[in-house]
Amino acid sequence: MSAYGNKLNPYRKIREPRGVKGIRQSVSITNNPSTIDQNQQLLVRFPNLSNNDVIVPGTTRLAFEIELTSTDDNATIYQNIGRAIVKKTTIRISGNEIMSIDDSDIYHCYVDLWKSTSERLNMAYQGIGETNMLKHRVGADDKASDTGDEAIATAYGARFCIPLDFELLETHMPFYQAGLGDRLEYELTFNNYSNVIKSTDTSASYTIKNICLEFDMVTDTELARQIRQQVNGKMVILYDRILRHRKITKNKSDTLWNINLNVPARSMKGILMLFEDPERTSTETYYNPNITKVEMTIEGVPNQLYSQGMKAYQQWDEINKFFALNSKRNKTTEEVLKDLNLSYTTLEKYLTTNYALWLDLRSTDDNSLHGSGRRIENASEGITIQITKTAGANKLINVYLFVIQDAQINFEDGRFKEVNY
Repeated sequence: MSAYGNKLNPYRKIREPRGVKGIRQSVSITNNPSTIDQNQQLLVRFPNLSNNDVIVPGTTRLAFEIELTSTDDNATIYQNIGRAIVKKTTIRISGNEIMSIDDSDIYHCYVDLWKSTSERLNMAYQGIGETNMLKHRVGADDKASDTGDEAIATAYGARFCIPLDFELLETHMPFYQAGLGDRLEYELTFNNYSNVIKSTDTSASYTIKNICLEFDMVTDTELARQIRQQVNGKMVILYDRILRHRKITKNKSDTLWNINLNVPARSMKGILMLFEDPERTSTETYYNPNITKVEMTIEGVPNQLYSQGMKAYQQWDEINKFFALNSKRNKTTEEVLKDLNLSYTTLEKYLTTNYALWLDLRSTDDNSLHGSGRRIENASEGITIQITKTAGANKLINVYLFVIQDAQINFEDGRFKEVNY
């Protein structure tokens, strides 16, 4: 900033002249097929569009309508159906796998709990909101009268959307499918009825119809030309590779858990553990196993990350390093919101209903840095995690281990070349 400050800066201006005069259009393309059932895989291929059309970052989603069939008149859907309805997400570029996430519903429903409270209030299209609002939208008989919920139901009805928020569509230049010789593809595996529908009827089912790919498109010759120049050379797309390494079953009554991971990585950002009580009644509730100490051995070297082990009071600070408002769209906004602690997940919620264990292996908690994670080469020794906890009831829980790595896609001469991670 100049010596004159912000308002007295002689070169101050809040606008840029000669703005682009592209033609903007909100596009909705019916997918083929346009219906899907539980445990089926849906292929979504991005259209070529014209040579001057680009997709605006952060606008891509898959919309659908849901209809419930049940003998329970009060049947409804779980919260955040846009995430909960997909149990596996695979992203490919002309058959080349970029990322495949098993139990993606478990992972993404948790990540969305770290968005700001205000953002979540406005995410009704994705299915985030109060349960009464969802009851209005699917026609449950026990819905309560509420002006706001009724207004949302009138506007959206039983139409929801699945975010297609891979970094190629979110964090980089506008997506230019016409400039690539390879087609971007999503393969989504739809979840079991029981993981989507909340009902006393064990035979309740859903019907998904009118599936459409939605995005905002801008048509502009010069913009397309500038993007084409980059695509025709050597282009790199940086992204987080999410791997559900394992799903294991543990007993709440245990006081010691030993967990091993053998995942080689050039840059491992960290390890996320999510704990699911099989008896939970919400897709946005995660179990806290009351962990008192976490000790790590990496490639045979003990006392890693925390020299005396990570204690219970350190877990909140640790998870905030990566998940607190980890926006893919605006790093400046993310930094401000993170500094002001404006996440929907507060300390109290974290320790009760929104718990997860995060082990951050980066050099620093700067989410704008790529490649600052831990290099893991000795896969035979890998990582050993020893967890000390308070004994709970003699009941089983599911433990999901997710590994997050720095990765990149290399393009050359407009074609996919390779993926590195």
